[in-house]
Amino acid sequence: MYKVLALAVLPILFTLQSTDEWTVSTFNIRYDNPNDPLTWEERKVEVVKAVANFDIVGFQEVLPNQLKDLKTGMPWMNSYSRGREEDGSGEACPIFWQKEKYDLIHSETRWLAEFWQEEGAIGWDADMPRIASIVLLHQRSSGKTIKVINSHWSHMSSEAREGAANLISGWSLGGRADAVVVLGDFNAEDDTPEIQTLTEGGLIDTYYHSDTRCRRGFGTYTTFEPASKGSSRIDYIMVRGAHGVWTCADEYIKHGYYISDHLPVHTSLMW
Repeated sequence: MYKVLALAVLPILFTLQSTDEWTVSTFNIRYDNPNDPLTWEERKVEVVKAVANFDIVGFQEVLPNQLKDLKTGMPWMNSYSRGREEDGSGEACPIFWQKEKYDLIHSETRWLAEFWQEEGAIGWDADMPRIASIVLLHQRSSGKTIKVINSHWSHMSSEAREGAANLISGWSLGGRADAVVVLGDFNAEDDTPEIQTLTEGGLIDTYYHSDTRCRRGFGTYTTFEPASKGSSRIDYIMVRGAHGVWTCADEYIKHGYYISDHLPVHTSLMW
């Protein structure tokens, strides 16, 4: 049974973190829309601060100018990114990692579509291309390898989400990584067939299977309005080959608004 942990205690965990622990975050940062109540220019510093101390971070809805700002704001991290359009432009799902702790072995982008090798492909009845960014990292402290799959699924089509789930479930099994981390904005709650496809394939949802959760329950999609309190949990960190120590979705507010329309989700893992 999980234990509830006060949010005020979470910063202490970084100083008490075991050398065997490593941390992961996923954050849909909301694309740079000048009509939002809190613009990207007003919130970009807080977005960086929300995830800057984590070992591995997956972002979603990242436009090229936002990617540049993330790189500038976190010079201690390396990253991999490719846009979802055929020419490599457009929104991306970048993966960042602490450059002093991890080495990149392999990176690639795959499209969430029937022909996933086809650049710019639109899968099933989705309304736009969707991608998965994949990296294989070498963790220097342990000598072990970690496959990270970061994606953002269709918000329009359950068929496209189910297709994406089947692809990613299969991709998570390929190769010889010591651990696999599947994260992102899946636009589906945990009782849907697409999420069950991932868990039935052997991936562990850290929301349910961590020793400690910071609140009894939390959602992750919020709009920018704090009153919404995250009514839907559609952002996930799932793992294979590692144990969840704690997990949380953090609330950051500036000028009366959340710094994105999703909360950043964090997990600490142990081998």
